[in-house]
Amino acid sequence: MTESTPPHHDPVDVEGRAQRPFSEHAAMARAFPGGRMTLGAITPLEGFDGPVPSLAGHTELIQQAERVGFASVWVRDVPLLDPHFGDTGQVFDPWVYLGHLAASTSSITLGTASIVLPLRHPLHTAKAAASVDQLCGGRLLLGIATGDRLVEFPAFGQDVETRGERFRQSLEYFRVVLEHRFPDVDSPLGRMHGTDLLPKPVYERVPVLMTGRGRQDVNWIAANTDGWLYYTPPFQQQAENIQLWRKLTGGEGGRGFKPYAQATYLDLSENRLALPRRIHQGFSVGRESFLQMLQAWQDIGIDQLMINFKHSRRPVAEVIDELAEYVLPHFPPGRTTEREREPRSTVRPGA
Repeated sequence: MTESTPPHHDPVDVEGRAQRPFSEHAAMARAFPGGRMTLGAITPLEGFDGPVPSLAGHTELIQQAERVGFASVWVRDVPLLDPHFGDTGQVFDPWVYLGHLAASTSSITLGTASIVLPLRHPLHTAKAAASVDQLCGGRLLLGIATGDRLVEFPAFGQDVETRGERFRQSLEYFRVVLEHRFPDVDSPLGRMHGTDLLPKPVYERVPVLMTGRGRQDVNWIAANTDGWLYYTPPFQQQAENIQLWRKLTGGEGGRGFKPYAQATYLDLSENRLALPRRIHQGFSVGRESFLQMLQAWQDIGIDQLMINFKHSRRPVAEVIDELAEYVLPHFPPGRTTEREREPRSTVRPGA
């Protein structure tokens, strides 16, 4: 039993009368302990050609990642196959899949990377998020996005040109109904009076993390979200992004600490000495150079590296084992509910 998973015989606090403080959010602390970097994994945990994965042993691979010390696993929201985009994520509906993972794991942080808010009504998103959060014992982090697969919007009857505005409206609606009891809502997306949405989440609120820019101003992102999930731009550009983020959110060690994570495709070479070679949104690299890259990313302030294995040429179970032996000990998950500020560690690549 983990500290984030309540005993099965306890009643479920569906009305939110005994919510835990957000400052003690165990899933945030595991994923983003502050002062150092952790590693996360993006589903599906397999390398595959084309847009559709095999999903062979997908649950067992996530359990393996949890067992060896990955801080989090992230599921994706890809409702339709767009052959030109080239990736359907883990195929399963993210909320159904998270319900499965809530029952299949016990301690790893469960995240979305990311829910496309404009394609869903915020009441549906809030209901699903709070339900998963209760089922997994408060381990949910909600990554959110505006959406970049343009073929999806007409299929859902949505105007792609107004998705930025709908995104902001959806997030406001989402937060109001989860963070208040019997709220009064008057939104372009709906009106509520004299009714409430249940369940409420385990903590005072579900952590919300922005993916990319999402047609939003950076100042708005800093003020309205709990963290930022970004891609893999050139190193100096990423360093400048993080410097701006720290400035807008109160700094790495301040009370306003909000994490910054980077999603990177990884093809880990069997040759531990292989030098980095750029691939789409990531690198093919041997583990010694990879350790040096991780140290450099940690030094500029990245709080979690979210690894996507799609381009892996090796079985991912084998890659996870190698990371477990040589890499993860340098970047362990946080295991405290308090935001301790630790000095950023020095990685010494092993043989």
